[in-house]
Amino acid sequence: LVQALQLQGGGDVAQAPPDPREPRSVAAAPLACPAPSGAALPVLPLSASSYDQLRECPYRFFALRQLGLQDDSELDVDIDKRDWGTWLHAVLRSFHEALQGAPGADRVALLDAAAQQTTREQGLDEEPGEFLPFMAAWPGLRRDYLQWLAAHEAGGAAFEAAEQAIDVQRGPLQLRGRIDRIDRLADGTPLLIDYKTEALQKTKDRAKAGSEDTQLPFYALLAGGEAPRALYLNLAERETPSAHEMPDLPALAALLYDGMSEDVARIRAGAPLPALGEGSVCDWCEARGLCRKDFWKA
Repeated sequence: LVQALQLQGGGDVAQAPPDPREPRSVAAAPLACPAPSGAALPVLPLSASSYDQLRECPYRFFALRQLGLQDDSELDVDIDKRDWGTWLHAVLRSFHEALQGAPGADRVALLDAAAQQTTREQGLDEEPGEFLPFMAAWPGLRRDYLQWLAAHEAGGAAFEAAEQAIDVQRGPLQLRGRIDRIDRLADGTPLLIDYKTEALQKTKDRAKAGSEDTQLPFYALLAGGEAPRALYLNLAERETPSAHEMPDLPALAALLYDGMSEDVARIRAGAPLPALGEGSVCDWCEARGLCRKDFWKA
């Protein structure tokens, strides 16, 4: 339209009007790393993911959790690995709850029924072609999972609950989370299980991370004082299911509790929450446009 307005009769291009703007010089002023205070904002309740954000980058915790900011995500119609993980969590919950009610039922048929029901409920049957790459791996994973489950139960473990939502007060901390699965071992000890559909090596690294890992120690704090055990169950679509238990869980849970309590007290006392600007966390951070990392002074 602007170009059309510049045209006059006969196709001649009109003389452009003078630019009223005046050029001026602006001195470069790189930004400093922000370090706000979150003392006046809510800190609790804490979840495993929110505390991970605090450990990875305090400014990210400030922006996304305390201020409650969110980005407007684009409409995504493609089915990706996250959808596969959500689907698999729902399938296993449906299967194990059905198996509780009918322990003598055919397990393959029960698991297939759970898969079909979940596919319908999540609308994945409307675009079967997009989910096909994941479903191609399902028969092998189904077979391997049932084999793993048989060996797991042979050791005395029994399914107790799935997708257990817990909101609990532990001393000064309000903790909130959802445990993927809780089994009961032969001696009565609860076994907390977190499903992972990520690459197998990543799950192995989590189990070996000790105090650097948040999720399973956080699960232990949610579950309470029964001295539970916890493991990651890797269910990558092209891997054999494998369990990776977190050693020294009670000690790690105690360390995590002390660290969370200290961090909450510091935030409430006005300690700054700086943007760390380190590592791969920044590559996918929703708050990167707020902290302005790319414009910090060297």
